Amino acid sequence: MILIAKLSLVAFSLLVATAVSRRFGHRVGGIVAGFPMILAPLVGILLMDLEAERVAEILWATVANQAACVAYVMIASWTALRCSWWQSALLGCAGFAAASAFASVMPLGLMMAVSLSIVALSSRWMKPGEGVRGRVAIPASEFVVRIIAALSMAAAVVLLADRTPAMVSAMLLTFPINGSILPAFTQALYGGQAARALLRGFARGMLGVAFFTLATAIALTWTSKWLGYTIGIACALAYAVVLTAIDRRAAARANGSVG
Repeated sequence: MILIAKLSLVAFSLLVATAVSRRFGHRVGGIVAGFPMILAPLVGILLMDLEAERVAEILWATVANQAACVAYVMIASWTALRCSWWQSALLGCAGFAAASAFASVMPLGLMMAVSLSIVALSSRWMKPGEGVRGRVAIPASEFVVRIIAALSMAAAVVLLADRTPAMVSAMLLTFPINGSILPAFTQALYGGQAARALLRGFARGMLGVAFFTLATAIALTWTSKWLGYTIGIACALAYAVVLTAIDRRAAARANGSVG
């Protein structure tokens, strides 16, 4: 029953990101997918099963491994116009694995600082791209296939995360499930430009993951388990509010210049 509950949370997060893509377009869907919609529920479940100290250890390693997630996104974005969808996904996974391996041999503090810097800069490097704007027609059958693929990945994460060393758990928790499933489907069905738009939105949303993991890891060291978790969620939501305000101002300026 616990495993079913965990996977249900993953399925829900993927449905939300897909529904947002359908309503507002690939870029906005990517931003939503980049937030800790899968990581946050998984951390909550880990807090039910493990001591706060163990979860904090995993989260510190997760912060250090954020650069690997950026590596996946940037490689997949660069190859979206040059390779097939499965080649882009495969190359992105290879980049993620290489960056994770590099992070595992670096001092934790240094790797955390480097990773946070790379995550912060990635949204500036990856300017909004072209692609399908506005509503996107996503058939119900695609929803089903996306969920099956995401649940397969999530099941491996859930089953292995609390049985492996902290860095391996961090690698599993950091792996961009939404950021790999959604671009693969988007590229196969709508083309490379649409996939790049989604991935570039995902890069902006990843700052929400960084805020959540860092704030939760810090809070768990000095407060109760669930208060620390709530603080992490609040930080991610605060970033979402700020990001929404920035996008609205940008849209208003764009409309004003057009007018």
